[in-house]
Amino acid sequence: MTLSVMIMLAFSAAVAAAAGPPPASTAPAPAGIGIRLLDIPASTKDDPRARTYIIDRLAPGAEISRRIQVENNTGSAQMIRLYAGAARIDGGSFIGEDAGSKNDLSTWTAVGQPQVNVAAGAKAEVPVTIKVPSDAPESEQYGAVWAEVRSAAGQGGVVQANRVGIRVYLSVGPGNGKPADFTITSLTPSRDEQGNPQLSALVTNTGGRALDVTGDLRLAAGPGGLSAGPFGIQNATTIAPGKAQNVIFTLPSELPDGPWTVNVGLRSGLMEREASAPVTFPAAGPGEAVSPAPDSEMPWLVPAAVAAALAITALLSVLLLRRQRPSGRNTAVPADGTRRATRRNADVTR
Repeated sequence: MTLSVMIMLAFSAAVAAAAGPPPASTAPAPAGIGIRLLDIPASTKDDPRARTYIIDRLAPGAEISRRIQVENNTGSAQMIRLYAGAARIDGGSFIGEDAGSKNDLSTWTAVGQPQVNVAAGAKAEVPVTIKVPSDAPESEQYGAVWAEVRSAAGQGGVVQANRVGIRVYLSVGPGNGKPADFTITSLTPSRDEQGNPQLSALVTNTGGRALDVTGDLRLAAGPGGLSAGPFGIQNATTIAPGKAQNVIFTLPSELPDGPWTVNVGLRSGLMEREASAPVTFPAAGPGEAVSPAPDSEMPWLVPAAVAAALAITALLSVLLLRRQRPSGRNTAVPADGTRRATRRNADVTR
């Protein structure tokens, strides 16, 4: 029997902190089956990645539990299969392996119910437990929790399987581990095969956790004083610890070649980094890579500091002029016990 599998990782961000219920949503549910995370640690409730994926660090021998919710929007009752699978990061993408593929994380992950029968328009909650063995090595593991439906066998014995999943990023080791961090190493202008200008930001993951990098790009100081943007990217770029990957922005074809000053802002979770550099888009193919300015991680700092320095200088000048301005008055303190007036410089002090 041939199995045709269509894979899609879930990116919906409708989850709640462990302390409360999921927020109400007025958006219509997409057709098909869906899956989302219901529980996250309260300490990471503000991190958008932790509100979508299972992200944690566990010491060997530790265990966590999370609730997931599957929903059936197919229009008929469905038997939904639930399981944990292996995943990897390759070429800037988080890739779920085929059903049946295993790694350490998938063998540590247990889904409360291997399958649930869900009526049309209904939902079901299922617990997921990850238990790390006491002898587990220090590392970062990747996996996914899948919800899958399969069709009946058609002609030629072909079965179609549709699945959606929740990513799992699990770091194993004592303490909190090396924190997540990244740098923007270089910026490279280019044109794609259709002639559209592109800008590639080479991002190096210098931390200890995988990243899902998104962001935007703005153009300033262009020909005739033009500015443009912001321009975003369609999908997050996933980068494993110690690896580097290009985050690519594709810009409108009518954009002039330049020169421009590009300002790139990238983020992963709560981390944000910025870079700025002058670039000119080539007529075709790749252009020359440029290194961002040393202070470009905070490009607002220099003008803000200059403005503050000018304001302080102006204030000190005003105060100094006031002190130096002659008052036309000399005062003297009368001796104790006397009320005699002393006249000096046409002023009288009693």
